[in-house]
Amino acid sequence: MALKNFFTGKSGVKFWVNIVIMVLVIVAIPIVALYMLDSFTHHGEKIEVPNVVGKSVFDAESMLKDRGLTAMVVDSVYNKNAPRGSVLEQSPKPGYEVKGGRMIYLTVNLKGEPMAQLPDVVGHGSLREAVALLQSLGFKLTAHKPVLGRPKDLVIGVKQGMRDVHAGETIPRDRALTLVIGGGEIDSTMYEDEDDFDYEGLGIDGDDADGEDFDIEL
Repeated sequence: MALKNFFTGKSGVKFWVNIVIMVLVIVAIPIVALYMLDSFTHHGEKIEVPNVVGKSVFDAESMLKDRGLTAMVVDSVYNKNAPRGSVLEQSPKPGYEVKGGRMIYLTVNLKGEPMAQLPDVVGHGSLREAVALLQSLGFKLTAHKPVLGRPKDLVIGVKQGMRDVHAGETIPRDRALTLVIGGGEIDSTMYEDEDDFDYEGLGIDGDDADGEDFDIEL
């Protein structure tokens, strides 16, 4: 077959039809791809994030879903001044414009006060180790309460408010603890009167709370 006949007649028609189809396909593929990409990424679409702080998780999820957004709870904390189970924080913030389908991250208030088991820190290790252990478990601490006449910085008790708490006891984690620690041996030359130093934690006759005798010279 001559090359001229290939472009004319029935063979030529088929050839040119195929060429046109190929051109259309080459042009159509990127157009369709761009259209699908825009649709998938919500290109040009802007949705204002509603304010869901203070709402229940259920209400927050419903509000966000109605806007074409998705809620995800990523953290929970305890705030006694906020309704239990309510949204405390959201990201992105209210009023921020996002694309449809965007994930909105929520921090939710716990439905009850967080509790934790108190570890045994009395008489074990250093004061620094006791503080580090308690803080690593999420406990809050107030200023330590020293008791003179006991080895310096020895942890001899733990209080939560006015109440003594003990190892293994499950207590509120967000209520501050006070470590009762030794204040060091008493130097009698520093005091003119017996009332000048703190007897708290000591028995009347120089006994500690556990009944153990030790000598105090006055």
